Amino acid sequence: MLGRLLPIIVVMIAFSVKALDFDYQGLDGSLKDNVKVYLEAQTFPENSSDRRIISASTEQTKNALRALGYYQSKILVSRTDEERFLVAVEVGKPLLVNQLNIDLTGAATRDSRFKKVIVNSGLVKGQSFSHVAYDNLKAELNRLASRYGYFDAAYSQAEIKISIKQNTADIFLSYDSGPRYHFGDIIFSNPDLPQQMFANLADFKQEDKYDAKKVGQFNQRLGETDYFQLISVRPDLDNRHEQQIDLLVDLGLKPRDTIEVGGGITTDIGPRVRLKWNRPWVNDKGHSLSFELEAAQPKQSALFVYRIPMNNPVDDYLDIQAGYLLEKTNDTESDKIVISTTRQWSWDNGWTPSVFVKWQHEEYVQANQQSVSNLVLPGVNWARLRTRGGLDPYWGDNLQASIEVGHPYWGSDVELLRYTSLAKWLRAYQKHRLLLRVDLGGVLVDNLSDVPASMRFFAGGDQSIRGYDYKTISPTNNQGQLIGGKYLVTGSAEYNYQFAKNWRVATFVDAGTATNDFSEPTSVGVGMGIRWITLIGPLRVDIAKGLQNESDPWRLHFSIGPDL
Repeated sequence: MLGRLLPIIVVMIAFSVKALDFDYQGLDGSLKDNVKVYLEAQTFPENSSDRRIISASTEQTKNALRALGYYQSKILVSRTDEERFLVAVEVGKPLLVNQLNIDLTGAATRDSRFKKVIVNSGLVKGQSFSHVAYDNLKAELNRLASRYGYFDAAYSQAEIKISIKQNTADIFLSYDSGPRYHFGDIIFSNPDLPQQMFANLADFKQEDKYDAKKVGQFNQRLGETDYFQLISVRPDLDNRHEQQIDLLVDLGLKPRDTIEVGGGITTDIGPRVRLKWNRPWVNDKGHSLSFELEAAQPKQSALFVYRIPMNNPVDDYLDIQAGYLLEKTNDTESDKIVISTTRQWSWDNGWTPSVFVKWQHEEYVQANQQSVSNLVLPGVNWARLRTRGGLDPYWGDNLQASIEVGHPYWGSDVELLRYTSLAKWLRAYQKHRLLLRVDLGGVLVDNLSDVPASMRFFAGGDQSIRGYDYKTISPTNNQGQLIGGKYLVTGSAEYNYQFAKNWRVATFVDAGTATNDFSEPTSVGVGMGIRWITLIGPLRVDIAKGLQNESDPWRLHFSIGPDL
């Protein structure tokens, strides 16, 4: 048994790694950082001699300093402790750029981005030389060429002549970008798909100048259709022709049926569970079908959606929906059925307008009023969402506005006009972040008692005025019960400071009211909180206090999701 294990033991001993620590003398800043990277990447067997370690570490230190242009350094490595070594360095003078010959030819000579990269490279005649700066310049020129369609770009000369005696560097760099290519055809590998509908998702036209960012956005838009589990969009480099580059698109459809199970928790509605069934591909025209159930303690809902893509399936479509909502909150009980159809478009300026017609049947109890409402509501909606920064944006705004009208002429029980709007604004600079929000709403009607509970306005809660419970701000009747309001005005200002990689601290003030005549005092809530940045947006935990009454307690609020 021991005989069989002996070779394994010998190998384990031979390959065990020696852990080393280094102290530094005569180094600071980027020089010290680069030397540390080189030295800490070393590994030695456990039985390595001091001589071997010192020799290798001296060579690595020399390489690290030369990478930054220091060729005249004097290096002494010595052991100071059981597992520690001292790296003492006299760095000497850096190489100076003696000749700087950078020759850019081709169509890129008319592209200011290339000239800017050269100017900002850090390579200046008479100034210190760095291999890192030289390599970064070459890599950045290639990156620009790849992104902006200079697919024939090549270096005809890339040479550095070092004179250690004179302590100089001569740079010879010749880069021919060739022509800039334009977008050609979009070629789908799936001939049975409605190709033009998907091609409409591209934010470019044939003959536009190539930009890899637009190719990536096209790929992302295809993913937003929810049709595909595999998407590949790539330029056909092998068959470029006449300064045009075709795009090859490979699409793998999702399974015929998908089921999603999820959930979440917020202070407003507590724990909730969600079940969604989706058939993303009903027919060869791209129609889709989905059914979603959601349940929480104060509200339960079911929603059926049949979507018919028009110009494109992401934001230019016709929806047919049927839904059911049961809600019991404070002094409100609402049992509602809605059937609607919506036609949405997408405009080039980022706005997505839509028109809709919905029939709504609602049986409700609001305070001491019990009633049944039937409404036919045609309406319009405008929305625009802009963000920069991916899942954790640093810039953006979200604007929404909706108007719906009821009248006995087309079957409504009551004549009314209801308006809602939302504006969110986000700006960030380094570790600082400012979020502003305004909600407005109003219903024009002769008698509020004719308006069903779900269409009246309430304020308070995580997404409204923190420091107050969910939907507890509204006018009341003589018994002190909430009856809802004709108008809503709320706003919020929040400042975030990032104190760690995925953590921010927040302070905020929220204010507003839900009212019939604006005679009530404005409700104000102030507080602070913590933000943990996750893959699905920030997890927010806030503690807030309402200032309307001194007796108002501090309240804990938490929610999760994107800021916008």
